[in-house]
Amino acid sequence: MTTFYYDPMLDVHHRLPVAAALTTSFYAAPQVPDDARRLFDAGCTSAGLDAEPQLPVNPSRAYGSSLVLAREWGLSELEERLVAAIEGSYEPTWDTEHGEFNWGMGLDEPDPRGQFNAFLAAAEASGPGMWTRLSAAPLESCPQIVDVDFPSMALTRAEWIDGNLHLRLAPLREDPTVFTSFRLVGAEPRNWDVHGIDGVSLDLTTQGLNVRVPMVAGELQLIRGSY
Repeated sequence: MTTFYYDPMLDVHHRLPVAAALTTSFYAAPQVPDDARRLFDAGCTSAGLDAEPQLPVNPSRAYGSSLVLAREWGLSELEERLVAAIEGSYEPTWDTEHGEFNWGMGLDEPDPRGQFNAFLAAAEASGPGMWTRLSAAPLESCPQIVDVDFPSMALTRAEWIDGNLHLRLAPLREDPTVFTSFRLVGAEPRNWDVHGIDGVSLDLTTQGLNVRVPMVAGELQLIRGSY
């Protein structure tokens, strides 16, 4: 057995089979990585993840948290097994009406499970050492895009290259006669030039840079200008 949760006031252990350590090790990994790895290896053996899992696998947080750690620690063979099990069992689905992606988990529920989806989404964004770095220190402050009118408009790319901001606009429905806006906050208060999409206008205020764009798909660059 393993302790999943512990209440120090009541001195009560929530004891579960060793496979539950797959989730416990996720929380412990940034703090005590060696102990977390021991728990994780034991959990993998208990859950049968050291061999090809039989599909479909049951709905669980453990497959998402395990994929985070497999990518965190560079366990490529385990990563491949987990990806195959998740894609073959958990119904990865694009909701084109709302511009959202989720996993149905095979539960036949109108709304996908939040915790299950959260772990799987974290796994999609993870890579070697990223979970430890994220947990080790506060994130550095950086410019951010806010007030995006999602799902009417989505940004599928937002990347700084040599001080210039590269965006990819992905409206739910294209209509060049309809406009939406978002703000860039935390950037240097300078003038910006626009490349890539016609009809874009900028308004620099004390609240940030307001960007007004037509509802069209395409690449947009905000290029540094003068102060």
